[in-house]
Amino acid sequence: MAERRTSMHKRRPDSPAHIPVRNSILSALLSTQYKNLLPKLEHVQLKTGQIIYRADQKIEYVYFPEEAVIAMVDTTDDRRTVEVGIVGSEGLVGINVFLGGIITPDKAIVQLPGGAMRMKSKDLRKVLRFGSPLQRLLLDYTRTLLSVISQSVACSQHHEVEQRLARWLLTMNDYAGPRGFLMVHQLIAAMLGTRRESVSAAANKLQSARLISYSRGQITVLDKRGLQKQSCECYEFIRRQYETLHRELPRLLSGK
Repeated sequence: MAERRTSMHKRRPDSPAHIPVRNSILSALLSTQYKNLLPKLEHVQLKTGQIIYRADQKIEYVYFPEEAVIAMVDTTDDRRTVEVGIVGSEGLVGINVFLGGIITPDKAIVQLPGGAMRMKSKDLRKVLRFGSPLQRLLLDYTRTLLSVISQSVACSQHHEVEQRLARWLLTMNDYAGPRGFLMVHQLIAAMLGTRRESVSAAANKLQSARLISYSRGQITVLDKRGLQKQSCECYEFIRRQYETLHRELPRLLSGK
């Protein structure tokens, strides 16, 4: 049976082949399938606050995040913002290209810094045009992402700020792991689509309950189980969607 891609042979330092595969979609490919994509992939480092796309901008590249975490943000006419989806190592940023589009309706902002593999949009379209294992993986990922986006929109409309903040903190903590993360209240408010004062009040409650610590923008989850009790059901729903996707990736390629 062919081996799945878990590490790469050495090439020049700036080559994707020199960097371990940390994106779930790419790592689900068989070794030979991944090698066919290598010439089209470029490893990049993304910084917190970096804007990958602006709304209504032509998508030049798609990104397969590794350590980096990227938020998809919608902006209304009165300049209010709300996060509609977060993409980390499980997925792809630029899903509109996969769906046949060339323009993105959302702004994509880096939330946590780190590496990502990027590919020119025209190269992805060529790969998908003739059918490929990557196409099957992206179809399943897209179904998962759409369910997550729907849940995120419902969450922003029906749940209290403290519940939504707890959900957001749990999600970011899952991505960041032991490295923790830096985030100011103003940026969190932009993601949640609410006022900074509301976020500060909710964060103070969570900190007073010793569920989190927050100092100079550094956020640490102290009691994950306790924070889950303060969160709405959306955190568990979204987590289960991605766990199911992770389990099904090998099945998709094996055809079972």
